[in-house]
Amino acid sequence: MRLPLFAWSLSLLPLTFACSADESTVALSASIDEPTLRVQTSSVGADATGGFSLAMELGEYASEDTKVSLGTFSIQGGGVDLITPLSLAGATFPVSLGVGKKVMLPLTFDASTDPSVAATVCAGPVIVRGTLTDTLSNNHPTVVTSAPFAAQCP
Repeated sequence: MRLPLFAWSLSLLPLTFACSADESTVALSASIDEPTLRVQTSSVGADATGGFSLAMELGEYASEDTKVSLGTFSIQGGGVDLITPLSLAGATFPVSLGVGKKVMLPLTFDASTDPSVAATVCAGPVIVRGTLTDTLSNNHPTVVTSAPFAAQCP
Protein backbone atom coordinates (compact mmCIF):
# COMPACT_ATOMS: atom_id res chain seq x y z
CA MET A 1 0.00 0.00 0.00
CA ARG A 2 2.86 2.39 0.74
CA LEU A 3 4.48 1.98 -2.66
CA PRO A 4 1.42 3.13 -4.69
CA LEU A 5 0.92 6.13 -2.36
CA PHE A 6 4.61 7.06 -2.69
CA ALA A 7 4.45 6.71 -6.49
CA TRP A 8 1.30 8.84 -6.62
CA SER A 9 2.91 11.61 -4.52
CA LEU A 10 5.99 11.58 -6.77
CA SER A 11 3.73 12.02 -9.80
CA LEU A 12 2.48 15.32 -8.32
CA LEU A 13 5.99 16.72 -7.88
CA PRO A 14 6.25 18.19 -11.45
CA LEU A 15 2.91 19.97 -10.96
CA THR A 16 4.21 21.60 -7.80
CA PHE A 17 7.23 23.00 -9.59
CA ALA A 18 5.25 24.02 -12.69
CA CYS A 19 2.89 26.12 -10.60
CA SER A 20 5.62 27.88 -8.65
CA ALA A 21 7.22 29.68 -11.59
CA ASP A 22 8.68 33.12 -10.99
CA GLU A 23 6.27 35.81 -12.26
CA SER A 24 8.97 37.23 -14.54
CA THR A 25 8.94 33.96 -16.52
CA VAL A 26 5.21 34.18 -17.30
CA ALA A 27 4.47 37.93 -17.37
CA LEU A 28 5.69 41.23 -18.78
CA SER A 29 8.74 42.71 -17.07
CA ALA A 30 10.21 46.11 -17.88
CA SER A 31 12.95 48.52 -16.88
CA ILE A 32 14.06 52.05 -17.67
CA ASP A 33 17.76 52.20 -18.51
CA GLU A 34 20.19 55.03 -19.27
CA PRO A 35 17.92 57.98 -18.38
CA THR A 36 19.10 61.47 -19.32
CA LEU A 37 17.64 64.89 -18.63
CA ARG A 38 18.93 68.32 -19.61
CA VAL A 39 17.27 71.46 -18.27
CA GLN A 40 17.68 74.94 -19.78
CA THR A 41 16.24 77.71 -17.61
CA SER A 42 15.39 81.32 -18.42
CA SER A 43 13.56 83.96 -16.41
CA VAL A 44 10.21 83.05 -17.97
CA GLY A 45 10.39 79.27 -18.18
CA ALA A 46 12.45 76.15 -18.55
CA ASP A 47 12.82 73.49 -21.19
CA ALA A 48 13.56 69.89 -20.29
CA THR A 49 14.79 67.40 -22.87
CA GLY A 50 15.89 63.85 -22.34
CA GLY A 51 15.41 60.23 -23.03
CA PHE A 52 15.84 56.68 -21.85
CA SER A 53 15.79 53.11 -23.07
CA LEU A 54 12.67 51.12 -22.26
CA ALA A 55 13.50 47.43 -21.96
CA MET A 56 10.58 45.00 -22.05
CA GLU A 57 10.50 41.23 -21.89
CA LEU A 58 7.69 38.71 -21.96
CA GLY A 59 8.48 35.62 -19.92
CA GLU A 60 9.32 32.38 -21.68
CA TYR A 61 6.41 30.57 -20.01
CA ALA A 62 3.74 33.17 -20.86
CA SER A 63 0.56 31.63 -22.22
CA GLU A 64 0.51 33.83 -25.35
CA ASP A 65 1.93 36.95 -27.03
CA THR A 66 0.96 40.38 -25.68
CA LYS A 67 0.52 43.95 -26.89
CA VAL A 68 2.10 46.61 -24.69
CA SER A 69 0.74 50.17 -24.45
CA LEU A 70 2.17 53.24 -22.75
CA GLY A 71 0.50 54.79 -19.76
CA THR A 72 1.70 58.05 -18.21
CA PHE A 73 5.41 58.78 -17.70
CA SER A 74 6.87 61.53 -15.52
CA ILE A 75 10.01 62.92 -13.94
CA GLN A 76 9.80 62.56 -10.16
CA GLY A 77 11.87 63.88 -7.29
CA GLY A 78 11.28 62.97 -3.66
CA GLY A 79 8.26 60.86 -4.64
CA VAL A 80 6.50 63.84 -6.26
CA ASP A 81 5.70 64.33 -9.95
CA LEU A 82 7.78 67.28 -11.13
CA ILE A 83 7.35 67.12 -14.92
CA THR A 84 4.26 65.26 -16.05
CA PRO A 85 3.09 63.91 -18.36
CA LEU A 86 6.09 63.30 -20.59
CA SER A 87 5.24 63.29 -24.28
CA LEU A 88 7.35 60.37 -25.51
CA ALA A 89 8.64 59.90 -29.06
CA GLY A 90 10.76 57.25 -30.72
CA ALA A 91 8.50 54.19 -30.91
CA THR A 92 5.00 53.39 -32.04
CA PHE A 93 2.69 51.79 -29.48
CA PRO A 94 1.15 49.33 -28.90
CA VAL A 95 4.21 47.10 -29.30
CA SER A 96 3.68 43.39 -29.96
CA LEU A 97 5.87 41.15 -27.83
CA GLY A 98 6.14 37.41 -28.38
CA VAL A 99 6.57 34.75 -25.73
CA GLY A 100 10.17 34.76 -24.48
CA LYS A 101 11.05 37.87 -26.51
CA LYS A 102 12.86 41.04 -25.44
CA VAL A 103 12.86 44.50 -26.95
CA MET A 104 14.80 47.71 -26.15
CA LEU A 105 13.14 50.93 -27.30
CA PRO A 106 14.93 54.31 -27.23
CA LEU A 107 12.44 57.02 -26.20
CA THR A 108 12.89 60.79 -26.04
CA PHE A 109 10.89 63.68 -24.64
CA ASP A 110 10.69 67.49 -24.63
CA ALA A 111 8.78 69.39 -21.98
CA SER A 112 8.32 72.93 -20.72
CA THR A 113 8.04 73.79 -17.05
CA ASP A 114 8.31 76.64 -14.56
CA PRO A 115 11.72 77.87 -13.38
CA SER A 116 10.85 76.82 -9.80
CA VAL A 117 10.21 73.24 -10.93
CA ALA A 118 13.43 73.30 -12.95
CA ALA A 119 15.31 74.38 -9.81
CA THR A 120 13.86 71.42 -7.90
CA VAL A 121 14.81 69.03 -10.71
CA CYS A 122 18.34 70.41 -10.78
CA ALA A 123 18.73 70.32 -6.98
CA GLY A 124 18.48 66.63 -6.41
CA PRO A 125 18.30 63.19 -7.84
CA VAL A 126 15.28 62.42 -9.98
CA ILE A 127 13.77 59.29 -11.51
CA VAL A 128 11.71 58.52 -14.59
CA ARG A 129 8.51 56.71 -13.56
CA GLY A 130 5.81 55.35 -15.81
CA THR A 131 3.19 52.72 -16.38
CA LEU A 132 2.70 50.13 -19.08
CA THR A 133 -0.36 48.01 -19.78
CA ASP A 134 -0.47 44.78 -21.72
CA THR A 135 -3.20 42.58 -23.13
CA LEU A 136 -1.94 39.38 -21.47
CA SER A 137 -2.55 40.90 -18.01
CA ASN A 138 -5.96 42.30 -19.06
CA ASN A 139 -4.37 45.79 -19.19
CA HIS A 140 -3.33 45.73 -15.54
CA PRO A 141 -0.76 48.54 -15.07
CA THR A 142 2.90 47.61 -14.68
CA VAL A 143 4.89 50.35 -12.93
CA VAL A 144 8.41 50.92 -14.20
CA THR A 145 11.04 53.25 -12.71
CA SER A 146 14.60 54.22 -13.45
CA ALA A 147 17.41 54.34 -10.97
CA PRO A 148 17.94 57.81 -9.44
CA PHE A 149 20.06 60.13 -11.58
CA ALA A 150 21.12 63.78 -11.77
CA ALA A 151 19.80 66.16 -14.40
CA GLN A 152 22.28 68.19 -16.43
CA CYS A 153 21.66 71.83 -15.62
CA PRO A 154 24.14 74.21 -17.23
